[in-house]
Amino acid sequence: MASQQFLGQILQVSSSAANNNDVSSQLAELLSVDLSRSSTSAQVGALQGALSGATDAQLLKTVEDQKLFDGDWPAFESTVVSYLKYCRDLDPWSILKSHDLILTFFNDLAVAFMNTMHGNQLSTVMYNTVRYMMPLVKRVDVVLNAAVPGKKFKRLIFVSSVLSKLFNHVRALKGRSSKKVLTLFIANNLNKIYFIIDSPLLCQNIFANMNLLDHKFSQYPKAQQVEYRYILGRYYLIKNQIINSFTHLNWAFTHAPRSEQKNILKILRYLIPVSLLAGRIPSKRVITQYPELHHHYTPLIIHMKTGNLFAFEQHLSQNQEYFKQKHILILLAQRSRILIFRNLFLNVQRTHPTSNRLTFIELQAALRKSIRSPQEQQHAFNDQFLYQTLDESVDIPFVENVCSSLIENYLMKGNLATKNQLVVLSRSDGFPDVFSTYQRIYGGGNGESWMDE
Repeated sequence: MASQQFLGQILQVSSSAANNNDVSSQLAELLSVDLSRSSTSAQVGALQGALSGATDAQLLKTVEDQKLFDGDWPAFESTVVSYLKYCRDLDPWSILKSHDLILTFFNDLAVAFMNTMHGNQLSTVMYNTVRYMMPLVKRVDVVLNAAVPGKKFKRLIFVSSVLSKLFNHVRALKGRSSKKVLTLFIANNLNKIYFIIDSPLLCQNIFANMNLLDHKFSQYPKAQQVEYRYILGRYYLIKNQIINSFTHLNWAFTHAPRSEQKNILKILRYLIPVSLLAGRIPSKRVITQYPELHHHYTPLIIHMKTGNLFAFEQHLSQNQEYFKQKHILILLAQRSRILIFRNLFLNVQRTHPTSNRLTFIELQAALRKSIRSPQEQQHAFNDQFLYQTLDESVDIPFVENVCSSLIENYLMKGNLATKNQLVVLSRSDGFPDVFSTYQRIYGGGNGESWMDE
């Protein structure tokens, strides 16, 4: 029978574990839940037929009688029983009816994995199970969130609770252990769940603990490194730490394989707006490769460079559902203004490059053209105050306030001559490079140097 053959193979692996370096891969093959693999589908189908009449008690007794690992690992026996129940009760045509079987198996697998003596032999099983389970559970939660009122993402929250235990287990390990190779993988999946369930600030604990570990970032697979720094970049974006966000998103973009265009686009959706706000104008060559990005960001780049605030805000307003969905609408609307004003004044200065003086009158004229009148703002934006800058015409005090803000934020170097109504710019560097300025003020100091090793 298929069940006897299966248990015989498990017993054989457990009996030779002490002298077999390939136990982890063998158990991964035997305890696979990934139905996309033909070998797993064949095994699950055969076991389902053989176990159709078996009760839970019979399965438990059959497994206990095998004395797997000399009976020294009860949690492993529970894992095998859970796997057999998964095979027996699985409905291959309805994951909604079967997802709880995978979650039970995953929970029992986690307990067995945390065994200090034998758990490392389940490292590959754990990796494969989480990879297969994560997108599946996400799909189930999306469907059930819409169908069932009440608490959302119940299954993903459950998975996160188990992954959190696993993370605390592997990060506390001393000495050499094959489990440690899963540290970044577990951290990434935990962080992904936190973003999905709209609790991204929970990632802070994961990042803080990763910074304390004596690990080399380069020891992990490149794909996991890219994913970690992509998530970290998005986390810093939520925290409004633009330079740190740019650093990690740019690293992820630079190191992501060019063949993985889906991941490249995923990174660019956040790297491009972050680059704008960090003072780094994104590459036109890169943006034009992606119609979605070209449509949404090329106008913003043009309006940012020319200092046209009204057109910038109008484009945001006309495409606000897109930017809102990416959680960057408010950030773009609020953090862009001072940079747009900086570029506007720079363009004014370029009209008479031999002079280092800007009069309030010419800056007022430029601001009025950039912001437009209150009536034009009202007509374009109605009552959407997010996009409205002033409810009155630009006057000289407003010009002075803008100049003061630019100087105080190190985006313009010079002195205000209020009595004479002008700005006297530094002759050497009246408009310092935005990115270099922000990097000097806001970059570094996060205990993340281990990622460079």
